[in-house]
Amino acid sequence: MRLHVVIKNFSNSLKSYFGENKTIFKNNWLLAGILYILLIFVAGVLFLLDYELFAVGVSSISTSVTLLLYGQSYLIFISLLEIIGSIILFFIIALLCFFVRITIQYAIQDTLKNELAKVSFSSVFKKFKQLNKNQVLRLFCYLALFIFLWLLPLLVIHIFTSKIEIVTYILQFLFFVVVLWKGIDYSQAIFLYRENQPQFLGQSQRYALKASKRFIKNLRFKYLLLLIGLSIPLAIWIAIWSVVTYFGFYIWEPIMIYGGPIVGIIGGCLYLPFVQFTLAYFYEKNNSSDLLEKSFRDCFKPVEKLTGEAYKK
Repeated sequence: MRLHVVIKNFSNSLKSYFGENKTIFKNNWLLAGILYILLIFVAGVLFLLDYELFAVGVSSISTSVTLLLYGQSYLIFISLLEIIGSIILFFIIALLCFFVRITIQYAIQDTLKNELAKVSFSSVFKKFKQLNKNQVLRLFCYLALFIFLWLLPLLVIHIFTSKIEIVTYILQFLFFVVVLWKGIDYSQAIFLYRENQPQFLGQSQRYALKASKRFIKNLRFKYLLLLIGLSIPLAIWIAIWSVVTYFGFYIWEPIMIYGGPIVGIIGGCLYLPFVQFTLAYFYEKNNSSDLLEKSFRDCFKPVEKLTGEAYKK
């Protein structure tokens, strides 16, 4: 009975969401989707070029080793530089994509805070320049580190039990549960960081993750239902165009082989703004001054400790 009530309340919340934000979403959805399409296209081209650089470096190493016997040692260093450069470039491209995604998320959040705010190329570019990339990067690194540490015991167990099939399946399930669980715990960190950004000066970004766990503590099930609801349309869309692509290879129809993935990706890009609108709405709807105070309580170090004044005799 309780589950039925929760689902009913969730359904009513969705109706309220569409009713309150129909105009805002309608005015900003298309441009946000176009931004994601451009982001995927540019990132795809850059990753492809980076892969070509990596492939050239790997393929030329064998030749360089052979020429090394004839005294031409500089060629192997060029090959190694190509490989190392491509790896560094990969992380740079990935970070830029992450920063742009966060910037679009903030631009979308602003439309919920202020009806006059709009998602546009200029607003996103302005926010990208204003984004404190050092702090956001540290927040991302802490997030990745904490999730890795939660997964580490499972990874160690998997190393010693990889030949036991039933244990492997159980560990795969536990991997999914841990990633989902901690993903929900840390899901509000990027919003909470922005809410109290001035206070993070000289402070650790892990406090945003700590605050997120407190913020979401009594909202986990509600957020899980939200994620499930958002995932179902995307899963159906991916399944449809995956089938189209599969049968395209089966009957060897180029328009299906190439068109299926392209339409699938474009549709996914146009769906992403809706996901971000909904996640931002969840945060704004549940946000309150009392909850914020409770989430950040005793998180930040006093300025006296940061400056060292507290430790002077």
